Amino acid sequence: MSAVPKSDGEDRRGNVRSVEEMKELAALSRLIGYARCAAEDVELVGAMHWLELAMQAVNREILASPNVEMIAPYLDTTTDRRNTH
Repeated sequence: MSAVPKSDGEDRRGNVRSVEEMKELAALSRLIGYARCAAEDVELVGAMHWLELAMQAVNREILASPNVEMIAPYLDTTTDRRNTH
């Protein structure tokens, strides 16, 4: 499922996103990362699992975009991977 709405006949060239959309995805990824760390601190294993899956989905959306390099400064911790199990 993509966060990009279906276009009405115009070509979006695959998964190309605007800078603002990419910034929002990066912010969402940081927010999920924060929640995952908080869940890890209190040892909520189930929450850690689902937050890890959410993080992976958002990161896939970010990395699938051909214009990911234009938001590189915003990706400082969003695409890192940690083993939570």
